[in-house]
Amino acid sequence: MPHKRLYNADSGDIIIVKKYNYYMLRRILCTAEIFLARPENTLSNKELFYTIDVLDEAISKTKKVEFTYNSYGTDKKLHPNKEGKYIISPYQMVATNGRYYLICNYDKYDNITNYRVDRITDIRIINEPIKPAKKLKGGEIDLPHHMAEHIYMFAGESIRAKFKVKTTLVDQVLDWFGEDVEFSEENNETCVAAVKVNREAFFCWAMQYGMHIEVLEPADMRAKIIDAVKTIGKRYAK
Repeated sequence: MPHKRLYNADSGDIIIVKKYNYYMLRRILCTAEIFLARPENTLSNKELFYTIDVLDEAISKTKKVEFTYNSYGTDKKLHPNKEGKYIISPYQMVATNGRYYLICNYDKYDNITNYRVDRITDIRIINEPIKPAKKLKGGEIDLPHHMAEHIYMFAGESIRAKFKVKTTLVDQVLDWFGEDVEFSEENNETCVAAVKVNREAFFCWAMQYGMHIEVLEPADMRAKIIDAVKTIGKRYAK
């Protein structure tokens, strides 16, 4: 009997779900949503469970899918993006921070990207084989490393970043970036951490932890954060 595989980045586990039928899957995933602490006021997409089912089948059959990708408007409803239909090679579904993501390749490009599963509608399997992940930039997908680099699931390049952090926050750094973090220059109060991480995700993370860290490298990231802090300061000085 086939099984569903959903990677849970919050715990590092792969959830194995027996494939009984649509209604059993819906029940199991509802339980999974509670387990993943999804906010109660999250807007819902009525096609979510059907989308997951189709994606699982496509991944199992190594077939591409076509779908509409949407964004929410101020009316709290999904609206199609301007790009029209997306043709995607799906590789894996993951759960992180209470959200479902699809790790895949957008047919127009040769890199790995991530899409929110709950923003997908009108999905269908098309009779075309997927692009092998090993032929894309970065090669085969190592899920734990991929998730550690893409802490907010942004697409784009990864960088080598170094930052000074309070030693009292080392556990949080490890929670975010995983066991591949390299620590050095430790003293009683601070240490230097080196990580490989998605560029845009690191910028957001550094802004979030701005009171507790100092970005050292790369120089352009440090300059970007300095500019952002100045812009925020001017905004609040009005």
